[in-house]
Amino acid sequence: MHVHLVFVAKYQRQIFDHDATEKLRTYFSNVCADFEAERVEMDGELISPP
Repeated sequence: MHVHLVFVAKYQRQIFDHDATEKLRTYFSNVCADFEAERVEMDGELISPP
């Protein structure tokens, strides 16, 4: 099974600083380990609508 999760912020400003991103990376890695899954990528592309 392949799962693609997307997180969207309500406002167009940076809400995840470096520390928050690292904490989320650790959290998601632990969740993946619990489910014997592999986290492939966690640095998506930022796209703002015109």
